[in-house]
Amino acid sequence: MKERNLYRTLFILTSLVLVVLIIIVVYAFLIKPKIQGYVVNKQIEASDFIIGTIFNQIQQQGYVQLTYSNQTLVLIPYNPQQPTKWR
Repeated sequence: MKERNLYRTLFILTSLVLVVLIIIVVYAFLIKPKIQGYVVNKQIEASDFIIGTIFNQIQQQGYVQLTYSNQTLVLIPYNPQQPTKWR
């Protein structure tokens, strides 16, 4: 009787370990890459939107002013065929 309980306990523990390992493998090879791919796609969409917005503003106003903390960056269109006038 004790031997039978021992085998049953070992079987249950082995089954639990196997289930946990299967969950880890499924997460590592199926779920995590899908999540990472989704995050990367959203980052690409966001950067495309921001760059498109900046280009539209440059076309409409002729410049874009970006401010970060106490620094300001002004972007203007550049045409290499036209000579630049430096002040």
